[in-house]
Amino acid sequence: MELFINFRLAVGRSIVKRRLKKNYRIKKFNSLKNAHKIGIVWDGSNIDYFKSITAFFLEMQEKGIQVDIVCYYPGKILPDEYTALRYISCFKRSDLNLFFIPHISDLDEFIDTPYEILIDINFNNHFPLYFVSALSKAEFKIGAGKTINHNTFDMTIEIGNKEDISYYIDQVRHYLEMINTGV
Repeated sequence: MELFINFRLAVGRSIVKRRLKKNYRIKKFNSLKNAHKIGIVWDGSNIDYFKSITAFFLEMQEKGIQVDIVCYYPGKILPDEYTALRYISCFKRSDLNLFFIPHISDLDEFIDTPYEILIDINFNNHFPLYFVSALSKAEFKIGAGKTINHNTFDMTIEIGNKEDISYYIDQVRHYLEMINTGV
């Protein structure tokens, strides 16, 4: 069974590579001061992280920054917390095709939106989230240093063995505020 899953993942990765060759995006350093639109790709496996994501969302809303969040939940049924919110688009395992590629129209729109900043919160290295992050047309992509797909990001933040979303978001905020784009 494991061999079949690895084969399906290998095919999925080759599909991403093929699409990346056709995918064009403008790369640009962006700071939090100059951002108007932020995209977040989030692994919703740990429901306890929901509070941190919501707090960050509300903080950005207060600053006048639009935030769109895509959440992947690897279970069969979405938790109640994820279903009633308009600012989070969630998909689950049943929304994936044979090669673990999500097939939802909301994701196509998210991928094609040229966010100034894309923040990847994928500590468990779920392939469907890698698919979204890799193909995103965001100008500046940030991910955790512990992910296996370093080449996807313009900047990685090393968090060691900490899988603490609050710490990671604080580090992202800190480094994004340090960036001087000269604008």
